[in-house]
Amino acid sequence: MKKIAKVLGIGIIVVIIAALVAVGFIFYDVMSYTATGSQTLNSSAAAVGKALVVYDPGVSGATKNVAGSIARQLQTKGYIVELAGISSAAAAKTSDYTVIVVGGPTYAGNASASVKKYLETLNPPQKTKLGVFTTGQDPDTAKNTTLLLQEAAPLPKNSTLHIKAVIKIVSLENYNQKITDFVNALLQ
Repeated sequence: MKKIAKVLGIGIIVVIIAALVAVGFIFYDVMSYTATGSQTLNSSAAAVGKALVVYDPGVSGATKNVAGSIARQLQTKGYIVELAGISSAAAAKTSDYTVIVVGGPTYAGNASASVKKYLETLNPPQKTKLGVFTTGQDPDTAKNTTLLLQEAAPLPKNSTLHIKAVIKIVSLENYNQKITDFVNALLQ
């Protein structure tokens, strides 16, 4: 009788943990559907081009903050920047931009479902410079460009997209410098 109760107890615990994990993944993906707004940042100087910065905000909002910082950096470089949530109408219109940046959080080493889907369907003009960013907790991935590309921008094998710059923000340490370096690499 004790063995049956023990096995039953373990089974219940496993089911509860699995349910919590499933709810967590659903909740994380649902956050991308709330990213429907957009904002235009005009350059104070003569515009050198137009940039689109698309983000999945994630649960913490850290990714939205990084997207805003990237957008402001591009603005200081002379770009008119559209900062757009991944589910916004502005994010769907990519034909007018010379620079596109896409980003979102990573969970358990994987880009959010909305970022994966966005990159799979992205069809920018031929000479558009494409950058990808992510936020997350694994600092080792941030140091390895190959792993970072697989995590932040899991493109299909037949994809024709060329990612010019990629970055992962793990903490606020050297945050501004990392974003400056990312934008400079993107615009080269």
